[in-house]
Amino acid sequence: MSTPGELATTNPPYLLKTPRLLLRCLEPDDAARRREAVDSSGAHLEHFFLHTPEWPIPLSTHAALIRKSRGRFDLDQDRCYGVFEPDTGRMMGETGLLKRAGIEALELFYWLRRDALGQGIATEMASAMVKTAFESDQVKRMDVMCSPENERSAAVARRLGFTFEGRLRDRQLAPHHPRSDLLCFTLLASEYPQTSACQLPLQRFDFLGKSLV
Repeated sequence: MSTPGELATTNPPYLLKTPRLLLRCLEPDDAARRREAVDSSGAHLEHFFLHTPEWPIPLSTHAALIRKSRGRFDLDQDRCYGVFEPDTGRMMGETGLLKRAGIEALELFYWLRRDALGQGIATEMASAMVKTAFESDQVKRMDVMCSPENERSAAVARRLGFTFEGRLRDRQLAPHHPRSDLLCFTLLASEYPQTSACQLPLQRFDFLGKSLV
């Protein structure tokens, strides 16, 4: 049983299956898949990946980022899932749950490769995170933060039932992000049952591959 202020999940899902997608904890072999997804997307991902002098991002950097991401996942900190086509193994993007939202809350993040736009995939993978956060982690609130120029992310948040709370001025949530204004959206546990994410067919499996109810 969780104590006040803690999230309920002690056995988080490492693998999730939606009707069209496979979401799983990242592995070393995913470095090449991640590089291909990012490189093929060009400027489409400039809101998520800060362009640096070493752009495009070398394979070694992708591998290092996956190693750190996997470490946080295994330590029950932030959880990042790679999103893949089940049949081809092609990486579609990433989504996950960040703990910087505060007590009994999680922040949702997601990015999707350019050639997968317009197919409802971003909504489907984000819905899997919303369902997991409210049903497995039993949070009281979820947040989505995005830049004012990132209209697609804002549209996904609204589609999932998040409420626009306001524009946060001059924020920097991560060292690799530039300082800028951010749009803040929230979804409460009391609102979750009325969302489309609540109805998403979702299978969840733990570290050992055991099905989670």
